[in-house]
Amino acid sequence: MPHTSVLASNHPHSGRFSIPVSNPLTRAVWTIVIAITVVTEVMPIPLMPPLPFYSYVAVKLICFFALGYLAPLAFWRFNALNRGILLAAISATAVETLQGLLHHGHSFHWYELVVKLVVILLGFALALDARYEGKISLGVFHIWLKSDHLDS
Repeated sequence: MPHTSVLASNHPHSGRFSIPVSNPLTRAVWTIVIAITVVTEVMPIPLMPPLPFYSYVAVKLICFFALGYLAPLAFWRFNALNRGILLAAISATAVETLQGLLHHGHSFHWYELVVKLVVILLGFALALDARYEGKISLGVFHIWLKSDHLDS
């Protein structure tokens, strides 16, 4: 049974911040990220000044990165780069094709598909490294990963 508390006394890094992974909560967060990503991609946006527009584009890039990053943390079987490539290819192609089918002033573009593939795959690869290390490292800050499927 996976750990559910954020700070677990039986964790080797007790007293440090840790999060459970490969559980229903992380899968739900991943599903929410997918929904947000699809909505931001297929809904038409009104014309806007450059700063809000580029902020919107940045949010979309973060969503695609999070889609790739959260997959190996949400699903313990996503433990190899080839599965990440498959996830990236299916996700990016589905979103880009959906855009082309809905015709909200946007059509299918190969260069956008490639960018989405690269961003998703980058997130996936970085998360695989975090799984291997058992922690997400942000400079001097570490968030320890807890799961029955990860080696502690």
